[in-house]
Amino acid sequence: MMKRILSIVVFFLLLSVFAVAQDAPEDDMDEVQDFSYSMNGRGDQYIKIAIMPNFPLNFGDQLYVGGAAELGYYRFLNSWLALGGELSVGYNPTLGSNSLTFVPITFGVSFQPAVWKIEFPITLSTGFAFETCQNRKYFPGFVAKAEAGAFFRMNEGWSFGLGSDFLYLPQWYTTDERASSDYGLFLTAFVAARYHF
Repeated sequence: MMKRILSIVVFFLLLSVFAVAQDAPEDDMDEVQDFSYSMNGRGDQYIKIAIMPNFPLNFGDQLYVGGAAELGYYRFLNSWLALGGELSVGYNPTLGSNSLTFVPITFGVSFQPAVWKIEFPITLSTGFAFETCQNRKYFPGFVAKAEAGAFFRMNEGWSFGLGSDFLYLPQWYTTDERASSDYGLFLTAFVAARYHF
């Protein structure tokens, strides 16, 4: 009789060990199913290339519509905030058949909310610029830039979009030779591609 009871106890102990062993992988599966995907995460990066017309806002008929190109790099701190910088090259023809050229280098922060596959970056940046016009050079010139856009994420690696930059390029003079300072305001409308990695 005692052997039968001992056999039954051992049998139930073995059954309970097998039941616990089979439950463990199911718990692991639950943890894997809780994973959520987002388009951007901490450490993700992108390179942006953009071309754009460049509209002078405060020069009257002294400057005409020009053009610009931009190359940028940003790295995400989390899924919606990135830090980075941009190098731009722009020009505007002047009334006397000359050209105002400027090369701003800016560093800033980009806030990027997203809905479905559409990302809406809003970027504020500041830096310095090289400026030339009629054989006069101005360096270092201060530059401040605000940008807003909308990008469609085609796949994991590429997004394409449209947007606009507002540039503030002042020239502050402190010598008697030219007492008045200039304040250049420009607006752009860009087409851009971004490579995400």
